Amino acid sequence: MSAALIDGVRVIPLKKLVNERGHLMEVQRIDDSHFPGYGQSYVTATHPGVIKAWYRHHRQIDQIAVVKGALLLVLFDAREDSPTRGVVQQVALDDRDPVLVQVPVEIWHGFQARGNEDAYLLHLNTLPFQFEDADEDRLSPSDPSIPWNWSA
Repeated sequence: MSAALIDGVRVIPLKKLVNERGHLMEVQRIDDSHFPGYGQSYVTATHPGVIKAWYRHHRQIDQIAVVKGALLLVLFDAREDSPTRGVVQQVALDDRDPVLVQVPVEIWHGFQARGNEDAYLLHLNTLPFQFEDADEDRLSPSDPSIPWNWSA
């Protein structure tokens, strides 16, 4: 994780219980102090090197955990009234040291799969996706309004 932290972004270490048969990773419980509510969960796979960016939501809190593989999650705070406006935060996610990242509303975010295998992500969103009224803005990965270079 980078030294820069965006106001409201939470990186929560996850419990990974390993035994001779495999492991169990507890991601979230309704009685967790950081539980923001539930609307939809899904899993995505991203091929090595692929960039999926930029996204932001106006009502939905995104929560992301890597189930398998590794990726670099990058967040950018463009909120007018934020004490961390203009800050870029990086979070390295890896299945060997799992975390849950909570992305507040209005934070631009995107990621790039790292390593030699697909990265599988568990998405826990506070609202279900509505095709007729998508709560999502998108920008190109190379949009100049976000001070980040994916190839650097």
